[in-house]
Amino acid sequence: MDGAFFLTNWFLVAMKWVHSNIAAEYIVLTVIICTTVLRLITIPSDIKTRKSSAKMALIQPELQRLQKKYKDNPRKFQEAQKKLMRENGVSTWSSCLPLLITMPLFICFFNAFRYWGNEQMLDLILLANEDVEAAKEMFDGFKFLWVNNVWQADNGLKPVIAEAATFLSSPNLTSLLYFKDNPEALNVFEQLGMVVRGSVVSNGVLTETVSFVTSDAAIAKYNELLAPVIAKYDGYNNGWFLLPLLSAGLYFVSSKISMAQQPQPAAQSGNDAANPQQTGKMMTYMFPIISFIACLSNNAAFAIYWSYSSLLMIVVNIILNKKYPRTALVKTDDK
Repeated sequence: MDGAFFLTNWFLVAMKWVHSNIAAEYIVLTVIICTTVLRLITIPSDIKTRKSSAKMALIQPELQRLQKKYKDNPRKFQEAQKKLMRENGVSTWSSCLPLLITMPLFICFFNAFRYWGNEQMLDLILLANEDVEAAKEMFDGFKFLWVNNVWQADNGLKPVIAEAATFLSSPNLTSLLYFKDNPEALNVFEQLGMVVRGSVVSNGVLTETVSFVTSDAAIAKYNELLAPVIAKYDGYNNGWFLLPLLSAGLYFVSSKISMAQQPQPAAQSGNDAANPQQTGKMMTYMFPIISFIACLSNNAAFAIYWSYSSLLMIVVNIILNKKYPRTALVKTDDK
């Protein structure tokens, strides 16, 4: 999308390329491939974090000694702690680094899947205008297990296809990368009465505007085109809240496994709120809630990505726990 964060657009373009060239246009397979590749890329960071955690465990006795020595002087303790950690190559934020990496990825993919879902809906409308049977076949490809349409949320309160007013009022539809690749599509939507062109004068400069509208005629045309497509789902909602619950549960388990491997630091008098481990623990409980809400408000394709990503995180953490136990890391790390 024009104006979107560059990583969001990169992720979207990459997923669409995999979808067309590798995954035979299977959405879920695309999600699995892209998520697996991304997790493989981040494994070196996971190993580095694990090594830093091992070093933190090694210096705990010295940190406790410093805590007792400077129990009445928090400032001196913090200075001594920082010096000790620096001398031993320990990262202050190593315990919550995976979570700090996860947050921007979460936001980028949240938006990328939303944009992709809007593009798929635009494609479906155009295809329904040309060939209803082909549109039905395309829509059948949107189904996954109990979710009738992966481009809608797995939500028992959501319809299988977004209502006309809801979709046509989606922010920045005309800014989607879709229209850069398909500039003639805007003309078709204009002919269908769903797009209106206009102009505005700003600082003496005349600028053309293009926007989707929610007029009665636009809504009627939207419903007319898509009615045959969703006929077999008449009266159905789009899911049972299972993917949002699964994504939250898997992320919580993954975070607990990761945090369980982190050493407990010496208490920092007067500075507990700034303790990275405390921050990590807070995110361990808060992020599953955020995940659940996000998966309810975004499409099921994003929820599939997030659930699978959390599952991979669990597998990676279990493997790293066995391959790089703390004691082994401390003995073998020669740096």
